[in-house]
Amino acid sequence: MKVISDDDIDIVVLEGRIDQEASAELETLLEGFINSERYNICIDLMNVKHICSSALGVLVAIKRKMKDKEGDIKMVVIDENLLKLFQTTMLDRVFEIYESQRECLNAFD
Repeated sequence: MKVISDDDIDIVVLEGRIDQEASAELETLLEGFINSERYNICIDLMNVKHICSSALGVLVAIKRKMKDKEGDIKMVVIDENLLKLFQTTMLDRVFEIYESQRECLNAFD
């Protein structure tokens, strides 16, 4: 997990498999953004091959909190299987999904 800060937007770059343990780590990280009053997050899943249901739940819960603070979470997803997962779970209707970090960052303007 890597964080890149860019003005008002933080980019969280995830890699590999996001399992139960990584899900807890992700939740702690995202809660930290809320505590620091950083409410616009781009989650980069370009190099993620699998994400567990608990991690998806964390993302939805944090997105709600960000929305309450006038912020948002947007995603970068290019893996076909992950895109299908987002479509099957209808999370593609919850999250705006982009093909690059640049597109994702520009969507916050």
